[in-house]
Amino acid sequence: MLVHVTELKGSGPREPGAQMLVTEGALHGTIGGGELERTAMSRARELLQSGQAALVRLALGPELNQCCGGAVTLAFEPFAAADLAWIRKLMAAASDPMPVFRMVRLDEAGHLQRDWSAQGGSREVDFVATLSGSRLVIRERVNRPAQALWLFGAGHVGRAVIPAVAPLGFALTWIDGRAGQFPDLLPEGARTLALAMPELAVEEAPADTVFLVMTHSHPLDEAICDAVLRRPDFAHLGLIGSDTKRARFVKRLGQAGVSAGALERLVCPIGLPGIKSKEPASIAASVAADLLIRRERSRSRGLNVLHDAH
Repeated sequence: MLVHVTELKGSGPREPGAQMLVTEGALHGTIGGGELERTAMSRARELLQSGQAALVRLALGPELNQCCGGAVTLAFEPFAAADLAWIRKLMAAASDPMPVFRMVRLDEAGHLQRDWSAQGGSREVDFVATLSGSRLVIRERVNRPAQALWLFGAGHVGRAVIPAVAPLGFALTWIDGRAGQFPDLLPEGARTLALAMPELAVEEAPADTVFLVMTHSHPLDEAICDAVLRRPDFAHLGLIGSDTKRARFVKRLGQAGVSAGALERLVCPIGLPGIKSKEPASIAASVAADLLIRRERSRSRGLNVLHDAH
């Protein structure tokens, strides 16, 4: 049973689009924990016995004794062995770069219809739920693209940052010019590149890439920043260092022909300004939090990916 958060009025533990998969013996994902999740899990397992869909509205305070105070609507979408054929077709379609959306229609009586479409623009929102009376329509992109994050440097800070940003949904590429720098255990899906001249890899990154630069060498940091800032299509450039380092790089890169507009987008120091600790773990937490804030700002402007305003 796939449990969707489809509507939230007031405050709640998770936003619309959050999902939790419930089987007879396991949970995958979360809709926020607490009494809401326990109630949803119990209801999902009841529905598993009949394979019935459901639409449930819950007041978090009066019904669940949660202090959030809001009201949430949950959709319960069943899956059975008979659904495997169309799921496989959907998976095959989702491997195409064209946006693929699936539609789920259900009502409070438990009637369920599903369909999918390979139409729509890349800027379309990934999830929207429309509730009209007792009827709900979910439109969800099934092949949501992961924004590329390229991190240069596998020193102490780089080794702390990678696991900090790995759960945030980026497609990670980790680059260093020194052999043997990468740890044996890597986050799932992360790829590593050991390159003698890492700055030459910048042109291979896709559009809207987030770049983080923290190598062992200031000249190498400068060369990488130079290559990034000459691209018009990068999303964000964060450089480890100080205000003094940034001023030096801005002066030198400006003299080398990088435009003033591009130089304004060089973020250094990286992370949240209120965190001053130089401990790798603190820097990593600060960088991850800063990227989350920037991504939220981008989404408030209608963008699906983190992209600094410029």
